[in-house]
Formats: sequence, structure tokens, C-alpha cells
Amino acid sequence: MLDYAQTEDYDDQDVLNEVNESYADSRGADRRGVRDDRGVRDDRGVRDDRDPKYDDKFMSERNAINDAQSVGFTAYTMNLENGQSIVNDLRNVGVTVLSLESLSTAAMMHYMDAVTTMKLGNEDDEKCMLYTDRMGRVFNVIISGGTEGLARKWAIIESSFSGFIAAAAIPFTIRQIASFSRLDDTDIAIPPMLILLVFGILLQNETSHCWLGMSMMVRGTNSVGSHVWRTSSTTIDSPRMFLLTILILASIATVETRTVLSILGSLLGLGILLCNLGSRAWKKLEIGCLDSTNIFSQVIVILASLLSGLTFPYIALRSVHGGTDDNDITADVEKVIFNPNGKRARQNITLASCFVALIFLVTDIVDVQEALGFNFEKHRGVVNLCIGVWWFLSTAASLALCHRLDSSRSKKIEPFLKKDERSPVGFIVPSIPNIVIDPSISSSRMIFPFLSHASDLLCMLLISLLAFLIVWTGLKLLSGSEVKSFWDF
Repeated sequence: MLDYAQTEDYDDQDVLNEVNESYADSRGADRRGVRDDRGVRDDRGVRDDRDPKYDDKFMSERNAINDAQSVGFTAYTMNLENGQSIVNDLRNVGVTVLSLESLSTAAMMHYMDAVTTMKLGNEDDEKCMLYTDRMGRVFNVIISGGTEGLARKWAIIESSFSGFIAAAAIPFTIRQIASFSRLDDTDIAIPPMLILLVFGILLQNETSHCWLGMSMMVRGTNSVGSHVWRTSSTTIDSPRMFLLTILILASIATVETRTVLSILGSLLGLGILLCNLGSRAWKKLEIGCLDSTNIFSQVIVILASLLSGLTFPYIALRSVHGGTDDNDITADVEKVIFNPNGKRARQNITLASCFVALIFLVTDIVDVQEALGFNFEKHRGVVNLCIGVWWFLSTAASLALCHRLDSSRSKKIEPFLKKDERSPVGFIVPSIPNIVIDPSISSSRMIFPFLSHASDLLCMLLISLLAFLIVWTGLKLLSGSEVKSFWDF
């Protein structure tokens, strides 16, 4: 990783000498020996009688490495001489260039906080963020801290998320919640272990990274890198982790505790499904990004996602998009791009919602429930009434909003820049190198800066206190005393 401070300490001549030496080594003789037609001799002049076929076998690999190093050296020298011209050329072709120059660490952190907080145009607008060092070279700004792995995972989730499965799971979850009539109920519809398997395996993609999805689609975060920077390098899927933890505890808890934990887990799973559906529907309808500077913005984003998931969940389906009345084979290209009216989207929504209703009706048959071992008899009338009203209203709302869908997204032109979720703005210039900034520099600040001299002492006292409590309870138990909690002295 190339740190922020490292770019400011480089000496011009030292950097050039290092690159030239590396370039000469890659194109010339190996440091361990000189290759001739008769074999290889090391530094002592001893001949190595290896089979020449062995060297020929890896000749193509060595040539590829040398070519790559040559290209890298050329890009470096071009960047050194024409750093500012690269920025000017990008701006001349309409690219929005954010410039991060050789600033102090505090100034750089404030600048990054501002960039990752604001919404920079539309998703497909060409924009990049470049760092200019004291030598005049420019670099793409890349955020580390697990951003690359999270970006890959997010791409997989986006490609495998099924809105139909998530919508079909909502009535199932509501039935499960309604089956708990009292806390000491042992005759529940579905055991907690089966609920754990459903949310953990069957609905894995539909319940993954809901907070990242809300941040990207509802809050308007520019990229995964911006999300990581704003969340202090937190890349774990906290909602899903809490969901699985609650259901695991419910599967091994006592009867009363198991019922409470099962209800909490089912409610949390239902909320995650609605948030994932709502955030994707919010983005496709282009309602607009919510303000991210308000202290209540996180709560507002969650409420907006939940409301969207309840109101028009079928908009989030992958097959729901803009289109024309004609078939794509006979329709003109300009008609497909510029004249969406939502007829195809309404057909796909009708088909998907009808399948959801049929699944609910089939699983509502008593013989089917008895054959599968489920028991949804409790509050069956209330559940069917609520599900029926919700299904009709959500389908009607989804159909009514199809005219807002933009079919031009199906005819996207590749941008001049390269899409990269590690960048704070979502794009990089592919022909220049990168500089990596770790988001921990903004989150690893002192809690109490005024206790700089006494902070080490406080840390040692806290560690000693916790260690004493653990050791003390162990000694009390070894002595035969009954210890119910660590405060029993």
C-alpha cells in the first residue's frame, strides 16, 4: 500500500534512479548470473549445465513481465512530465476532476469527508478524483480498508439478488410472526432452526448488506469506497450478522426465551427484506437522494427504504424496466431509448405478483400444511386479510409507477473513465497509477485528546480491572464458592 505521507517524502532524483535501475535490471542480465548460449554462470563463474529447454519453457513469461515493466516505466515518465496536462485534458472532454494536492493529513481528511458525504451528479456522470504530489505527478485516489473485497461482494450480490424470492418470502415471514400467540407457546409454526436455514441459506443474497444497499441507492453514496470511508472502515454485514446470531441463540434457548428470540429474528429478517426491496425500487424510480448531513439521516434512510419496500416492492424486480409497446425486434432504436411507457414493466409485475399470490394460496391449503409439517392455523383469518390487502395495494402501486422507469439504462454507453468502486467518486483514469488511502486514519483518532499524557495509564488500569474480575471469579469457583455473576464478591 502506498500511504498518503509516503508520496510527500519522495526525492525526485532518488525516485528516477530507482525506476531506472529496476527498468535496466528487467531488460538486462539477471543479478545472479549472465545467460549465454552455453548455459548460466553465477557470480563465481561456475557454469550451470541446466537444460536450455528449461529456459525456453519460461521465455514467454519473462518476455511478458519485461513488456509490462516497460509499459509501466513509460506511463511513469509520461505522468511525471505531463501530470497537469492530464488533468486539463480530462476537464476539456467534460470529465469532472476533483483535485487532492499535497495537503496536511488533517486537511486531506476534511476534504475526503466532504467528497464522500456529498452526492456528485448522477451515477453515470464521468468524474474522477486525482492526487497531485510535489513532483507534479497525478494519481487516482483509491480507498483501502477492505474496499476491494466489499466491492467484489457487492457486485456478486447485485447480480444474484432476486426480487421475486424476496417478495415471496414476505408473506411467509408474516405467517411465522403471527403463529406466536403467547411467549410460552411450544407449538409454533416453524422451528427456529428452520428459520435460521431459510434466512441463512435460501435468502442469503436477499438479506445481505442491506445497509450498504440503502447507503448506495437511497442515501446516494458515490461508491463502495465512499461508504467504507464514511462508516469508518466497517465492512461487516451487521444486520445479517445480528439476524443469524439471534436465530442461532433461539434454536438453543429455553422455551420462553426461544419464542422471544424467534419473534425478534423474524421481525429483523422481514425488515431486511423490505429494506433491500425498497432501496432498489427507490433507485429505479429515481425519487432522489436523501440528505446525508442530517444527524437523523440514517433513521430517515431506513424508514424510507421500509416504506418503499412495503408500498412498491415489485419495482425492485430485475425484469421490471422501461420498454415500448412494440416488440424489441421491430421497434426502432430511438424508440426503445427515448420513449418508455412502462407497458412491459406492468406485464412483468403482474406476472410476478400473481406467482407470489399463488404461492401464498397453495401454502394456505390445510392438507399442504399438514403434509409439510407446518401449522399456520393461528390467526389465519387475520393473516389472510392483511396479506390480501397488502398484496393488492402494493401491486397496484407498483403498476402505477411503471411510467417513471427509464429504459435508456438498457442502452448504456461505456464511459471514458473506468468504473472502480474503490474510488471515492466511483471512477478512475485507467492510464495513470493509484495512490491508496486507508480510511483508518480518519477513524483512529484519540477519544480524549486532552488526556494524551494519561491515556496509557488509563488503558492499563482498564485492562488490569477486567483481568482482575476474570481471575477473581476463577479463584472463587476453585475455592468452592457459588458465583452467579462477576460482581458477586
